[in-house]
Amino acid sequence: MPAETQSLDERKNTLLAEFIFDEKRYLRLARFNYYAAQGLLWASLAASSLAALLGLVPSLSAAIEKWQLGLASALSVLLTAFSQQVGFQQRANWHYRKVHRIRTLRRRLQFELPTSPTADDIAAVSNARSAMDLEMSKEWEDMKLAKEP
Repeated sequence: MPAETQSLDERKNTLLAEFIFDEKRYLRLARFNYYAAQGLLWASLAASSLAALLGLVPSLSAAIEKWQLGLASALSVLLTAFSQQVGFQQRANWHYRKVHRIRTLRRRLQFELPTSPTADDIAAVSNARSAMDLEMSKEWEDMKLAKEP
């Protein structure tokens, strides 16, 4: 019996370690995508503001050529289009949703199982993880397909 309990503890700890690793990984990806979306938004706003200033302020308008004003205007549009095409914000949201679901499963494994979980208890959490992975993969594919023309 102690060998079986040891094996169950090892299985639980392995699953817990996997949850912790994936939680950190997806949180890092979520933050990267979020900051990329925000960075592109602010860069687009800065380029748009620059174009407005160059066009509206007479002393600045006289100092630049038309192509420079056009470049500043086009840069704003290009940054916005790039951000929308890549979908940084949608990706960030997806990664944050995955982190929340992994945390739910981790808490279930750590705190909601009996003190001496059975193999079925651990298998149920693992099966829930597998189902969540399939659901999130389908959501990712649907998100990618929604952007394609």
